[in-house]
Amino acid sequence: MESEKEKDNMTILIARHGESVNNLPDPAGYMLDPKLTELGLAQARLLGERCAGLRIDALITSPLLRALQTVNEISVRRDSQPVRILHELVEIGTDYPALTHGEAVKVCSAALPYEAAPGPGDYGDSFELEIRDPWYSLARAYRVISRVRQSYPEDSTVLLVGHGAFNQRLIAAALRASFPPDFIFSQENTGVTVVDYRPGDSGREVTRLVMMNDTSHLYGTQCAGGIAQSVAANSAARAN
Repeated sequence: MESEKEKDNMTILIARHGESVNNLPDPAGYMLDPKLTELGLAQARLLGERCAGLRIDALITSPLLRALQTVNEISVRRDSQPVRILHELVEIGTDYPALTHGEAVKVCSAALPYEAAPGPGDYGDSFELEIRDPWYSLARAYRVISRVRQSYPEDSTVLLVGHGAFNQRLIAAALRASFPPDFIFSQENTGVTVVDYRPGDSGREVTRLVMMNDTSHLYGTQCAGGIAQSVAANSAARAN
């Protein structure tokens, strides 16, 4: 399935999970792998409704509980579309075991078996390095974006469900940028960022930021059309 060439006609959606217990203003106690709050579940359902009518060829998620709960609300509204679990999408500084596949399936029934356990070269030995030096997490984000662009066919639309801090690195990597660690991309719960790639007139690839941290689905003013138009434009560019 995978090839070494990054596709130059693809759309990547990056979404944050819904509100978790640790996101509360005054959490009762810090949880290592927090679940979604009732509000977080409602946010995830609204995100799922937004995504229900879109063309999305692949769903990929972090293996952490709050991300799995979020992507499940998307999958169930898409006829239980299979969900790929990618360990490299974990939040920065995560140094505890993710759910086993058996546990993940109880949260998201469409979860596919893990492709591989984390280890050197993924993120398994770099937690402390990422805390001390943010450039390590940016390097991880570049690996994720490159892997996604190599793994799926031309004209694909891929949705990644991840976390507030690491999603900022993913956005920078998707835009092929090296922003300093103090450059912040706001990532609200279930906020959606869309980046697409297409061939330019000169033959050079064009990278376009379609939308950033869009949460209009939470307020009944969905901008799903922006995503759909991006996908349609990519298809047209490929046809031409």
